Amino acid sequence: MWLRLVLGYLLAITTLIPESDGETVQTSLKSKADIFRLLLNQETLIRSALEKKVFGLVNDVLVMKEIMINNKKEIVYLKNENQELKAETIRQLRDAKIKMATLKKENQDLQAETSKQLKIAEEESVALRNEIQALKAKFQSQANVTNLLAADVEESKKTHRNLSSAVLSLESFQKNISLLRSLVKGTPVAFTAGMTSYSSTWNGDILVFPHVITNKGEGYSSSSGKFTAPRDGTYVFTVTAVSFGSNHLRLDIVHDDVRKVRTYSSQYASFLTGTNLVVLELDRGDVVWVKRVSGQGYYTEAVPLTTFSGFLL
Repeated sequence: MWLRLVLGYLLAITTLIPESDGETVQTSLKSKADIFRLLLNQETLIRSALEKKVFGLVNDVLVMKEIMINNKKEIVYLKNENQELKAETIRQLRDAKIKMATLKKENQDLQAETSKQLKIAEEESVALRNEIQALKAKFQSQANVTNLLAADVEESKKTHRNLSSAVLSLESFQKNISLLRSLVKGTPVAFTAGMTSYSSTWNGDILVFPHVITNKGEGYSSSSGKFTAPRDGTYVFTVTAVSFGSNHLRLDIVHDDVRKVRTYSSQYASFLTGTNLVVLELDRGDVVWVKRVSGQGYYTEAVPLTTFSGFLL
């Protein structure tokens, strides 16, 4: 179809042929050979142009395919990334919910514990107020007793001046003074504890004397083996220990982790006795106990031989 159109066009027109001087002359197509030669030249030009266009289109198609493939890959990558982000978001939301639930539970527990502690504090406060009231009443009672004693002393003085039995009045006065001193001094502090069964293998740290003979002031603990000073003062402590068989035994009297005196029962004879005594100045709350230094075992009988004692001067 293209050839027919070109042939008809060539038959209907003349050809412009350029001269050597740059001008053109009008020439008619004289022969079929010229026509076909021109047609072949035109066909070659058209084919070359078409091939270039086709080649360009093929390249464009390949480029488009490559772009589409890359786009598909990118879409797949974006889908995967979106799925991962979605999964990560879900996981983070789930973790956040778990953390919120945990924090809520911890907050509830904290509130419950706080309420419990507040209740305990209120109860302790009430008990402390009651104790303070009791102490006030006790102090008032002691003040009343002191006033009564003072009145008795004054009466004794009057009796001493007015009566001939001065000695009897003086004795009454001395008794009243002794009673006043005992009230001011308070409850005596003294203890003695011992062992009623022996051990050949004991090698512990603190020697606990479970058998309590005397415990005025409740300063000695038979469960821990320690004496806690109920008030300030000068105290005397003594320890006596009998070694088991030919074992040696070294014990220290310890005041708040400071070793004060030591007993020693050597291994050169059987069932030797070690004893020592110490005078200590204690503050209220200070602790004294018997600590093993070396050796093992101790001996005693039903009536204690191994003992620990102390008292307030």
